[in-house]
Amino acid sequence: MMTQYVKDFGSARALAAEIAAGRLTSGDLVERALTRIAEVDDAVQAWAVVLAEGARAAARMLDQEARDGLLRGPLHGIPIGVKDVIDVAGVPTRANCPALANQPAAADATVVASLRAAGAVIMGKTHTTELAYFESVPPTRNPYDLSRTPGGSSAGSAAAVASGTVPLALGTQTAGSVNRPASYCGIGAFKPSTLAVAGIGVLPLAPTFDTVGAFGSSAADAALLVGGYVADHLRFGTVDSQGSRIVVLRDPFLNRAAPEISAALGAFAARLHISGLSTDEIASPVPLEDLQQEHGVVMLAELGRYHRWLPREKLAPRLATDIEVGLAISDAQYHRALRALSAMRSRFWGSFGPTDIILLPAAPSVAPVGNATGDPAFVIPVTALGGPVASVRAGPGLQSGMPVGAMLTTSPGTDARLAAFLWREADPSLDL
Repeated sequence: MMTQYVKDFGSARALAAEIAAGRLTSGDLVERALTRIAEVDDAVQAWAVVLAEGARAAARMLDQEARDGLLRGPLHGIPIGVKDVIDVAGVPTRANCPALANQPAAADATVVASLRAAGAVIMGKTHTTELAYFESVPPTRNPYDLSRTPGGSSAGSAAAVASGTVPLALGTQTAGSVNRPASYCGIGAFKPSTLAVAGIGVLPLAPTFDTVGAFGSSAADAALLVGGYVADHLRFGTVDSQGSRIVVLRDPFLNRAAPEISAALGAFAARLHISGLSTDEIASPVPLEDLQQEHGVVMLAELGRYHRWLPREKLAPRLATDIEVGLAISDAQYHRALRALSAMRSRFWGSFGPTDIILLPAAPSVAPVGNATGDPAFVIPVTALGGPVASVRAGPGLQSGMPVGAMLTTSPGTDARLAAFLWREADPSLDL
């Protein structure tokens, strides 16, 4: 492993506290970010565009506000990265896709506008796979080992945080594009409930599932970023997580996990139990493989319908083929899959209590060597279940030494409860 490329920029919550106390400025953080980008990004290649002067100007304004006693909240002055499928005003949204026009975005995406209003500083745009799909991977490498993938599609955002160039970054998830890269890169993530994020300016892939998520050095930090752009009715910061039970999910689908993944997850579950949390092991009330299959039908159908006008000769071969596959799915098949997913979600979450937190591995293996973005199989069923999903560190793999990630998920709409659990339980022994 080449750990010289791995660095913790610092806890966003701690950095915000330093800014609020007047011991740190946003300008300091922006310069720290730019220095680190210059040090490591030729190797890691997380960044597609760095907006150095814009970030400096925003930091100067926010620092003046802080001196005047006007703090916008816990993101005031914190630099972030934005995945290049999300619009930033004045910057083309290229999505690593030659078939797209390269006109500068006319306005910020709603999530970006919300984060600017909350005091976040936009450092630039991070690399993605083509249209946030599986193929045409970006040049980004895993900071733990440059021979390995950082995952996809939010490759740049995960690597940007893991390499210490920013404390927080935005990604998107349709299948496994936030929680898997976080696992591979040894950092935290938080994907809010599906459809919990409204607005415009995010390039669609499959709108039934497309959700803007966040990366941080911990899942607790990532949840802090999510709190800056989710709808107010999710009541971030106002819900208690007392009485939570950890449910270690069993399902034949998860048996494909490598031994080092299973060992790390078991050790992590044991740490949660030792910390005083109630833990149980329960079989999934819905086969995870069924969820994966129905998710695939919906995703392909929507991929084909939305991107049918793109010239196939300018697309990666798998993407071009899958658009045609999606177009061949009839409306009746598409509607049947939507109904099946709805029924499975109801059956799954109806089998658990309101305070249950489901625990399962984030990927069947650690980040693989090579350019392929890895196996999203474990994340896809969780995405299909529709609730918030946090990625946490389960520990290093005993064979590879690479990061192993776990997922924590709760029922749709309980984002505030999961975030409160992460903030309450965020201590070094649990590494949340």
